[in-house]
Amino acid sequence: MGEEATAINFRLLTEADIPAIVAIEATAFYDAWNENMLRNELANELTTYLVMESAGRLVGYAGFWLVAGEAQVTRVAVLEELRGQGLGTRLTAAMVNKAWELGAEAVTLEVRESNVAAQKAYLTCGFASEGVRPNYYEDNHENAVIMWLYKNGVGAM
Repeated sequence: MGEEATAINFRLLTEADIPAIVAIEATAFYDAWNENMLRNELANELTTYLVMESAGRLVGYAGFWLVAGEAQVTRVAVLEELRGQGLGTRLTAAMVNKAWELGAEAVTLEVRESNVAAQKAYLTCGFASEGVRPNYYEDNHENAVIMWLYKNGVGAM
């Protein structure tokens, strides 16, 4: 099968993107954010959100809060029908590069223990597992794996 390589573009999230983000949220997270929550995130000076586009279509987004040199990842999500194609890894890499560009010295996140695909994407981008938050997720009390990536490549700050 011949698949054409489609260009992927990244840009900052705008208010016009919110309806598409709400649709992705609905299939990606049990605690999906609504339009008002996303508008509040967009208005927050501490946050940065990138969208990923393919063929003019918004196919994913990711964001973080930057506080005291640490970027705390809030969301990474790709359209359900496009998962498993490496787009999450590309999106994560773009988000990390944006965090470095904005002055972050480290990037951290929590990910469900059962979300092996996401953990693989984060490991590919250089993150390391540095602990577990027991019973972190409200819906099923699943543990969260805490992952860190340091700009200088050295562990715990």
